[in-house]
Order: sequence, then C-alpha cells, then structure tokens
Amino acid sequence: MANLFQKFFRNLIGKAGADAFQELHSEETIPPELATKYSTIISPLLPYFNQLNESNKQKFLKRVYNFRKSKSFHFHGLDAQEEVMILVSAASIQVSFGLKNYLLPFFKEIYILSDAYQALEAKELYIGHVSPTGIYISWKHFVRGFADYSDGMNVALHEMAHALYHESFSKETGIDWDFRRDFEKLPAFFGPMMTQAIIQKKSYLRGYAFTNFHEFWAVSVEYFFENSQGLKDNLPQLYTILCDTLNQDPLRPNEFPAFI
Repeated sequence: MANLFQKFFRNLIGKAGADAFQELHSEETIPPELATKYSTIISPLLPYFNQLNESNKQKFLKRVYNFRKSKSFHFHGLDAQEEVMILVSAASIQVSFGLKNYLLPFFKEIYILSDAYQALEAKELYIGHVSPTGIYISWKHFVRGFADYSDGMNVALHEMAHALYHESFSKETGIDWDFRRDFEKLPAFFGPMMTQAIIQKKSYLRGYAFTNFHEFWAVSVEYFFENSQGLKDNLPQLYTILCDTLNQDPLRPNEFPAFI
C-alpha cells in the first residue's frame, strides 16, 4: 500500500512539477554559429567539457544555451558580459548533465559579483551563496575555482550543487523523485563519516564539509568533479552514491543515460 501511495504522489507532484516544467519549456536547438562561439568560450576554462566526445559536446552546448536563455543575470562591480553568463551556465550544466531536469526553474535570477561580498548582514565575506532570491557567485572566485581544477575547491560547482538540491526537493517547481531517491542515501553516510572525522581529526574532504549536511553535499560535489579518482579511492561508497545521484561518472566521461 505504501508503494502504491508513493507512486500516486510521485505521478501527481513529480510529473506535474519538474518533468512538466521541462516539457513546457522544450529545448531549443542552439544555432550552429552560437555553438561554435559557446565552445570557444567554454573549452579554455572547463576541463569537463573537453573530455566529452563531439556528440556529447553538442548536447552540452544545447543545454547551456537553453539554461542561459531561461535566466536573468545581474552584475555588481563588473560590466555585464555574455561570456560570463555562458560560463556560469556551463558550470550548472556540468553538475546536472546526467539529469533529465536541469533548468533550475525556481532560480530565475543569477547575481555575479566582482569579488567576495557581504550578505544578509553577516560579518564574514561570502564568495557564493544560494537563497530564494537567486544564485550568487563571486566572479573572481569562479575563475579561481577553474584555474586550479585539482584542489577540490570550486565555488561555481559548490553553489550549483546547493541550487540543484533545493530545486529537486521543491514542491513549487516539482520534486524530482529520481534525484531524490538516490540522494536520500547520503544522510545515512554523512553521520558516521562526520563521527570518524571528529575522532581521527582528519578526513579526505576538507573540514568545511562537516559544517552541516548541506555543505557536506556541496563539498562532495566539488571533489567528485575535481578529484574524481582520489574521491573514489578514499571514499568509494560516497563516490558511488554521487554517481547514482547525478547519473554520471567523471572517470567515464561519455557514459550518460539515453535521454541526454
């Protein structure tokens, strides 16, 4: 009976929400001249993109194009630049490329700030955060994150992971039940891992991951893409959960679900 009700609500909420939104906003084909332009902008900065074969690169560019068109970008402390909008969109698509629903419709606004900033009357400076008003990213730290693609610190991937979590559990735009089913394996893993980190006073993940569960998720996504082999070697169970949740394996960059 429980499975029957779960299936009913999944069809009622999930399909009517996340999938329905994606269907109403069907993908547009990226014009060839824009595909060339986008590729020229993305390739120098995103190693992930360069690992894709030509077919997957075209699918990636199409998603970047549609994501970019669905957002309003706001610039603070720097001039509005199309290249920045394309690269921020590409970072989001990197995180969600294995998923059917990728437009993050809850977040209509993206704010690009020139450097670290104060937010919500906090004393410390932010380099990125996600709130109901939008996604905020420091451009200086965005560039820094991709300049060193092996340190497990990438603010763009981090904040897009937060946004994806919020989106996938949002009743407003539709719960993504496929994402949620795999994601819900993470909390049971987080508790023992945090306990072990406290006892041993060390962990493969940097300490910020243990601030709370949400930061554990976002930091894990950073390592998943930037230190894929290291994460798999040191925390194989976590790596497998992330592969299942995001429907992709960075160590096997061209194996994606058929719907991609």
